[in-house]
Amino acid sequence: MLGGLSPAAAPGQMLFMALALGGAGLVQFFRLQRRRRVMEDMPTARIRSASQGYVELIGQALPPDAPLFSPITRTPCCWYRFKIEKREGDGNNNWKIEEQGKSNSQFWLQDDTGRCIIDPEGAEVRALTRHTWTGATAQLIPGTSEAMMIGDTDHRYTEHLILSGQTLYALGWFTSLSPLQTSMHAEVRERIAAWKADPQQRRAFDTNGDGELDMAEFEQLRQQAAAAVEAERRERAAQPQTHVLRKPADKRLFLLTTEPHDKLARNLRWQAWAWLTAGVLALAYGGAGLLMLG
Repeated sequence: MLGGLSPAAAPGQMLFMALALGGAGLVQFFRLQRRRRVMEDMPTARIRSASQGYVELIGQALPPDAPLFSPITRTPCCWYRFKIEKREGDGNNNWKIEEQGKSNSQFWLQDDTGRCIIDPEGAEVRALTRHTWTGATAQLIPGTSEAMMIGDTDHRYTEHLILSGQTLYALGWFTSLSPLQTSMHAEVRERIAAWKADPQQRRAFDTNGDGELDMAEFEQLRQQAAAAVEAERRERAAQPQTHVLRKPADKRLFLLTTEPHDKLARNLRWQAWAWLTAGVLALAYGGAGLLMLG
């Protein structure tokens, strides 16, 4: 018996596995080739002039407005992914994941024309800065020059980081948000409703002191609300647009990487051909086996 199968059934199982591997190899080949072509064919856009939609951006990663620190080493960063594993049994390579996670805090990408918010939710992230170690390591206490040792030899720690100042390649859905997202009419209506609900504001416009706003008093309130909204909109209109890069709504690739993107494209090419070679060999083996069984 072999793995619960009779000797006669074992060759059939092997042929099925070979055919499955061959099919997986072909699928991976086309998937990786499609990714590579997207990266190679997509022109690099500038943040200030980028069109709305699917774009490629290259710039400098800048940290979130609120400081972000990696959970293990407390390194200041723009993005992190971490994993903590525990050794099981006596085997040196037998590890079980105890804890893992990644940051979803928005951070900045800056090129020579402007800045863009990067929303990493749902992104495939390839970080050039990676650290894996076992045993204790020094952890800097934020805001001080002091360090403390954490970790033990029964645990393995891994961190992937995007650091401030690193060159970031980003491929995703670009959207520019206008400072004036709502119409003036809607903002005036909301301001009137807010002022009418505020007892102090109502008293300010209730000139005859009867506790009610007559038509003339209400018109005065409406005019002042409109003037206040118009002044605020003029100030907001002078502010630059907010640009955001996020995951596309469809299934197109959302990629963030600090690896050189041309090197990554070359790696995808070699990986694709390796999968194709493995797939063709597996299909040839499976096909030959089927002919022999037939």
